[in-house]
Amino acid sequence: MARPRLVSDDGILDATRQVLAELGPVKLTLAAVGSRVGLAAPTLVQRFGSKRGLLLASAARSPVMVLRAAEEAEARNTSPLAILRDFALTAVAHIKHREELGNGLGFVQLDVADPEFREHALAHSAAIVDSCARLYRAAQDAGELRPDADVPALARHTLVCFNGALQVWAVNGWGSLSEFLSEQLDLMLAPYLAQE
Repeated sequence: MARPRLVSDDGILDATRQVLAELGPVKLTLAAVGSRVGLAAPTLVQRFGSKRGLLLASAARSPVMVLRAAEEAEARNTSPLAILRDFALTAVAHIKHREELGNGLGFVQLDVADPEFREHALAHSAAIVDSCARLYRAAQDAGELRPDADVPALARHTLVCFNGALQVWAVNGWGSLSEFLSEQLDLMLAPYLAQE
């Protein structure tokens, strides 16, 4: 009979995200992740096969995390636009230093160069765009957003705004990331808000 796992895969993948933020994908080691959860590197190899396998598992989980974050934001708010703002800002609330974001952006190199990572990156982007589109349609129904707003285009624009704000802030560090992202979202949405 196999021994029960004392640390779940989700626990290991949460630790992987933390180590990625601190070290980036190049400097991340199985030992560094294992030390966070009290497991030896060979145990992680048994579960994930390799460092690459661990990083792929983390990337594969990313779209699920996006959908979970959207659901959690919906549970905290009633206004569709408030849900959208909460959804976006909660995603970056843990980031306090530009270096953390820079380390995370190192993952983009994998997304561009490696087809397996790119597949998960595309699913991550689709989860964001689909969640935003659903919230924008709800905002139109609630009278918060102009009825003539092009929802699919606006949802894609939101992804561009979000990712662009992260990269600009990583270099410039203007104020807190949450404040900077909030300002960019306000500027982007202003022309589409319903007139009172």
